[in-house]
Amino acid sequence: MIFAGVVILSVILLIPNLGSHKQPSPGSSSRDANTGPVVGEYDEEPMESIVVTVSMSAEEFAYLEEANDRFRLKYPDIHVQLHNIESKEEAYTAWKQDLMLGSSSDIMLMDSGWIREFAVMGLLEPVDNVNTANTVSDQPAKLLAPLKWNSYLWGIPYDADPSVLVWNKAMLAEQNMAEPPKAWANFKELASRLTASGEAPETLLYLPGDFSGMAAWLDGWSSADKRGAGDLLLSEESADRLKETASLTIPGTVLNNRLLGTEMENKQLLASVIPWSAYKGLSRSEQDKLVMDKNKLCNVWLGSRSFVVSAASDKAESAFTWIQEMTGVTEQENAYERFGKLPAKNSLYEISGYSGTAAQYPPSWLLPLLNEEPISEPPAPSWHREWNRWQALWKLYASGAADIASFIQSVTASSSD
Repeated sequence: MIFAGVVILSVILLIPNLGSHKQPSPGSSSRDANTGPVVGEYDEEPMESIVVTVSMSAEEFAYLEEANDRFRLKYPDIHVQLHNIESKEEAYTAWKQDLMLGSSSDIMLMDSGWIREFAVMGLLEPVDNVNTANTVSDQPAKLLAPLKWNSYLWGIPYDADPSVLVWNKAMLAEQNMAEPPKAWANFKELASRLTASGEAPETLLYLPGDFSGMAAWLDGWSSADKRGAGDLLLSEESADRLKETASLTIPGTVLNNRLLGTEMENKQLLASVIPWSAYKGLSRSEQDKLVMDKNKLCNVWLGSRSFVVSAASDKAESAFTWIQEMTGVTEQENAYERFGKLPAKNSLYEISGYSGTAAQYPPSWLLPLLNEEPISEPPAPSWHREWNRWQALWKLYASGAADIASFIQSVTASSSD
């Protein structure tokens, strides 16, 4: 009886602990493997915050915010602060100063022509580790070229908006020409015929006030072995051609891009240089009045933008995750449809070749131009300084403050310093 009493008493003492769980201590993530989850038993994944600064229009920035909202749904543990500096020059100055102080944004979207300068200064993180072989093969070689230095890749291409040469289809037809003149001699012959007839206006060409349009015009007539970032105007051949066409040119005249084909017909302009995005934004009826000169499209990296990561960033993994999403096929496709700037994905150009939907996807004929040899040498680290000097001198000429001879002399003198 005494033994039985002892057993019963032991059972009674154990009953309060049956079916109960020991509560975890504050901050503990341990739990019993045989029990269900308990509130507070896991440490929440720490949220990492990265800062992204870009330089783009307000409309483009609004779209980037939409893309970032989609990123947040996919990666809730990465918080992204977006900032926009609309002025490219203000952005350049701010980025250079902040990068040198080690206090810059984690990510920047900058002109591809600037990236080598920042890389040489040791201010950027190379991207080779995150750009796998498959990723690189889907990125146009000529958009990658200005991002390379010292055997490393320093940026990830985002888009490009090169200048393109378009011709007045009606004026070509009047001269029994189905295609634009291929060689410089052919162009001079055509211009002579038009001006000799007495029916053509004094001005046949439109080159925008922006220096890139003039550069695209000259470079388009250069032979392939002379096309390069540093040879846009500095050769004697280019200088002579600029003199020859100065009398046929309206520098800096503002045309309404939405009616460009009609205006070229009305003003009897033979040719014009416009950004690719402006051409893409024209209606089909306006595009049909123009002939795009595919043979004159070169140095397509001019006007391109790429993402870079600061060498001082301690959140490079999250930064590259965000960049890869923003440069993914879906986001690139959406951005092209909305803004018309060329995407940095070869696969999107291939889609248009299969489906024929050139309005939604960039045309497949651009693929060789974006990838074929020769790949121009990347711009020198001094590219931004030289480009600004050329731009300022061209604006003087476009405004009538200097003649073409003074412009060429100033460019040549400044480039030899």
